[in-house]
Amino acid sequence: MKLVNPIIITTIYISILFFNLLYCQIEHSHNHEHNNELGMAIGIVPGHEGEDSNLGLHLHYVKGLGEHNQFGIGLSLESILDEHQHNSMSLLGLYHFDNGFTIAFAPGILFSEHDGKSETKFTQHIEFYYELEIDKFHAGPQFDIGIEEGELHYMFGIHFGIDI
Repeated sequence: MKLVNPIIITTIYISILFFNLLYCQIEHSHNHEHNNELGMAIGIVPGHEGEDSNLGLHLHYVKGLGEHNQFGIGLSLESILDEHQHNSMSLLGLYHFDNGFTIAFAPGILFSEHDGKSETKFTQHIEFYYELEIDKFHAGPQFDIGIEEGELHYMFGIHFGIDI
């Protein structure tokens, strides 16, 4: 399955997030605590390692830090459901802006398989998501960038979370 040019999709997606961020500086009331958060994202990873698009999954637990829990630290598990068994485990640090926008950085270890051989290498993920809130639940668009040695991939998806 051939997708539209990934650069065009990425530009449109980042533009929507940027304008949403500007608009929501005024309109969004960020009211949940983020003291302990369980979250997941599901999305499409286009053209990973020359393959067609694959499903991507992300799970995390984050403990809020700071006076209003704007900062958080936790653990992240990510997987691309492809033939290479692309899985990573990372430490996650994030910042929740008052307007509902969140940015996260997750350095960790990638576990994958190529030609029947298991490999491990350093990985980094940068995540951007926006939260629409309903009490302790939140959901919204998410964009992830994965950086490994000699490789870059990204995921367009939806983030779901609950404050516990």
